[in-house]
Parts: sequence; C-alpha cells; structure tokens
Amino acid sequence: MAIDKEVKKKVTEDWLNAFPQLSAFAQNKLYKMIGCCVAGIELIKLPHSEEYRPHFVIYSLWQNDVKKCLDAPVLMKQLYNKKGLQFNIPYEKHTTFFNDAVDCFKKQMPVSFNGDFTSKLLFEFVDSLFSDMLVKSNSAEQAKLFELKFYVALYTGNQSQVQNVLHQIKQASRNWNMQMFEIRYGNFDTWLQVLQEKVNSRDEFLKQVEANKQDKKISQLKSSELTA
Repeated sequence: MAIDKEVKKKVTEDWLNAFPQLSAFAQNKLYKMIGCCVAGIELIKLPHSEEYRPHFVIYSLWQNDVKKCLDAPVLMKQLYNKKGLQFNIPYEKHTTFFNDAVDCFKKQMPVSFNGDFTSKLLFEFVDSLFSDMLVKSNSAEQAKLFELKFYVALYTGNQSQVQNVLHQIKQASRNWNMQMFEIRYGNFDTWLQVLQEKVNSRDEFLKQVEANKQDKKISQLKSSELTA
C-alpha cells in the first residue's frame, strides 16, 4: 500500500521545523547553501518498504553546470540510532522515532546549519570518514573526499590548506588501486594536474560557483558562508 501524500508531507514539515535553516528543494530533499556547497538532509525511501532513512548530504557547486552538481552527492552519510544500527523509520510511525532521529543527527553530523561554517570543522568530519571500511577499501571514494577538501580550501582561499590537501593526495595515492580509481576519474596524473591548475585559476573557479548559485532553484535556498 502506497504511503499517503499527507503523511509524507508531515514528515517533511517535521524535519524542516527541527532544522529551520533548511528549505525544501524537493519533498525529500532539504537543503541550504554553504559556501561552495549545497548541504542538507535527504529522507530516502527504502525500496520495497514503507520506511525512510535520513542521510546527511553535501553536493558541489563548482561543476560546469547545476545539473552536474546535483547529479550525485560528494558526501553522503547515513544516520545511526543509539544502538548503532541504521535508522529505518516507518512513515506511519514517524512521530515515535522522530525526536530520537533529530537527536542522533545533531550528535553525529558536523553541521548545525545555523550561521557560518568553518572549513576546519568540515575537514575534521571528512577526515573521520576515511576510517570507514567502505572508504578505506575504495580509492575512488577517497578521491571524492579529497576533492571536497581541496575545493573547500580553494574556495576559502587558504593556500596552506590547499597545498596540504594536494600533499595528502600524493601520499594516499601510493596505496590506491588505480584500476578502481580510473573507472571513475580516468588517468590519475591528469586528474591531479587539473586540481593543481585550479590553484592558479581560482578566479575562474569562484566565477563558476557564483554562476551555479544564481540557478533559479538554488538561489531560493537559505545560505551561510564557509570560512577558513
């Protein structure tokens, strides 16, 4: 039996009330702009069930167009309940689990969504994800997180942070499975060179971010800044 639209609407409203800095980009996508990123909560319906699972997501705003930016998140982290299990919330029993879910979200995720956000906090959170088994065993997933760190550092203009991330990439890549990396990113040297060239064309990068922020749907989101 399909879940009633009103029930889903109530679920969205409850999450927006708990995180008033977010806007409904779509019914299950609650976002805000943070510097060169779009971040927020996605309430992902589980297949073949009438349950949903909240995820913290970050999308880029530096790709060539908005469609590319929103194609796939650069970071997606699911929520765990107090027993350390995945949060599967039945739509019909949403109110039973909701306060717990919000509580866990605020403890597990790095973003309060209120006010500006420091790159230091974001970096600490991203670095903590490298110990995740799925990231540890996947070179392409590691590259994706390094890209996020690189572009955030480039956006805030912190040169030593930019160079530090490039150094981290060189160190980490020694242990990468390049076949796995190349399926998603192509040749490693070319990929790294593109990043290094961005350092000298930061103005172009910032222009692209600004252009994407002007998109009709994106520009309606609430926003805060990313600071060094």
